[in-house]
Amino acid sequence: MNTRKLVLLFTALLGLTASAFAETQITQATVARVTGAATVTLPDGSTVALTEGMKVPQGATIKTGADGDVYLETHKGYVTSIKKDSEVGVDELSVQSEGGKVTAEVTTLNLKSGNLVAKLDPSKKAVNQYAVRTPKGVAAARGTIFTMSYKNQKVTIAVVNGVVSVVAPGLFNANRGGFFSSLSGHNGATGVSTGEDHNVKTVNAGQALSNDQATFKSELGAHSVFHNDLFGLGRDALAEANSIKELMALAVATVAVAAEKGIGGATAAEAAEVAKAVFAAVPSAAAEAAALMKQSGVTSTAVTTAVSNEVPTAEKANFSSSLQSGTFTQTTGTTSTRTGTSQVNSTETTKATTPQPIDPSTVSRSK
Repeated sequence: MNTRKLVLLFTALLGLTASAFAETQITQATVARVTGAATVTLPDGSTVALTEGMKVPQGATIKTGADGDVYLETHKGYVTSIKKDSEVGVDELSVQSEGGKVTAEVTTLNLKSGNLVAKLDPSKKAVNQYAVRTPKGVAAARGTIFTMSYKNQKVTIAVVNGVVSVVAPGLFNANRGGFFSSLSGHNGATGVSTGEDHNVKTVNAGQALSNDQATFKSELGAHSVFHNDLFGLGRDALAEANSIKELMALAVATVAVAAEKGIGGATAAEAAEVAKAVFAAVPSAAAEAAALMKQSGVTSTAVTTAVSNEVPTAEKANFSSSLQSGTFTQTTGTTSTRTGTSQVNSTETTKATTPQPIDPSTVSRSK
């Protein structure tokens, strides 16, 4: 046997050995908690009501109603809370292993509409392969807590801790890109680059990313936004602040529920860590988070105390009131929107809100 044949034989044997030890196993998700209306359409086309403990296979689609909330554990320690009026496809669930060792735990979800919150066990960061796709791009994370919405062709992502990478080909281009700004006072980038080689954006803790169809900088502490678009029209900075604040408040409430119910290994200490991170970035999210906790049935003293201890002093009264009532009061504010030489001012009114409330008070961002 000549040398060439020996090399080919050796290569073939290596391939057979690798294939013998490399394996991909399709898995299923477990429904850890369901409140309100929620259904799942299975791969065979049948639709049934979701119930706690149900197994959800790859290829299924979950829908929630106006009062729905589903906690899905795709792998141990991977918690996804699918919020009200949402539709989420389960595109892939698998475990990859080699030589008897797990190398990847894969979750790929398709956020067709609505909101979700993801909490990934940081101790499994080495094997996390968690991604959420939308028609506008894909968000990928490891060992992270983040929230995401897709509504009216707009994607918004807010990161509590860890890092989320967003791949959005053609979305973030000069003059028609989106914004990438910091909620916690760090520098953000606007007017991002064009081209297929530059379409991955990194969203860090305390930051938010949106694909709103304009390139702009926002200084929401002053309720002002500099905005360039085709028609020279301004956008409401308060509305953007509200959207991000709601996502951050949802993260606090979601982890508080998980801690109370023992979902995904969440603890009161973890709820406190999330609250600390969120309230440092968005102090005024405290009242909304408290209202959402009340609406979600969080009653554990250990959990509520842990979260309360992280509330800024100026927000403690609002937090306590909202935790009791399940509502909070919107504050008044004036939005100053500038574009070129034009300026539009509008005054917000005050009113009490109930489920999924929005508090349009200040969210600070870097310039």
